[in-house]
Amino acid sequence: MALMTTSSAPTVFDPAMSEVFLDGAIRLAEVDYFRWMRTLPSTSKTIEKTAINPPGAYSAHVEGNDYSYAAVVEVNKKTYTLARVALAAQMSADAALFVDRVAQLEFVRQIGASAFRKLNLDGYGVLSGGFTDTGPDGQALFAAAHGAVVGGTQSNKGSGALNEANLQAALTVMRRTKTPDNILAGVVPRFLIVPPDLEYTAGELVRSALSGADMQLNLLSTKGLEVLVSPELTDTTDWFLLDPDGFRARMYVALGSSPKQWIDTDSDNWRVKDAMVYAVGYDAWRGSFGASVA
Repeated sequence: MALMTTSSAPTVFDPAMSEVFLDGAIRLAEVDYFRWMRTLPSTSKTIEKTAINPPGAYSAHVEGNDYSYAAVVEVNKKTYTLARVALAAQMSADAALFVDRVAQLEFVRQIGASAFRKLNLDGYGVLSGGFTDTGPDGQALFAAAHGAVVGGTQSNKGSGALNEANLQAALTVMRRTKTPDNILAGVVPRFLIVPPDLEYTAGELVRSALSGADMQLNLLSTKGLEVLVSPELTDTTDWFLLDPDGFRARMYVALGSSPKQWIDTDSDNWRVKDAMVYAVGYDAWRGSFGASVA
């Protein structure tokens, strides 16, 4: 099994090391942001997404009369700016000569875990930062006053602890979400996302067949909610609901993880490096709900 390269030019890992790297990415990183965030390729440093207001509701029309043409209006521009993150390490020539090969492979495994854990961290950072950021509509991702063309403002923010009543209320709010022109948006929440501190509370709420002291049928268990537990969520009481078909969260990737190794010709040190270039964010809040619990 070849563990080292003798070339002075950086080369990708050989098949054995690549397998170990991927093992770390899959087994250790516990990556699941892609379940609700769309990952897309990019060839540009910046990407601008612009939404268009919906066309409005159908209304009665008399045959032969002129149509009433509404203007098509662009709104809520969002710019994604890709940035580079990197990791590099080296080992002296003598250390590399006598290093325990299993330990070296474990080091490579940890590179894989670090790369994909970083992606997961930034993905979930969209949610954890959603109470204080400024979104494309000028409001935080989770806000009580998202604007609309007609129909007043809408809220996708809660403050109550995760329990049966508050989860039911949040689901109702999401199902009543409307488009900017006051038409029901058809939001159907699929994921209940919590930190590890709420894992068992969330599981009992959506998986128990019965609920309450009177042991009635737990209707929450019939809503098809799946619990996602993310250690990246450091607040121990906040929780989130997402409809990934409605919530337009995106990760644009220009350069994915592809570690390279080589022997430096000047120092004879073994070196390894990796870089990723990507951006995360969202350009539409509908399909999301966040509860910031004091």
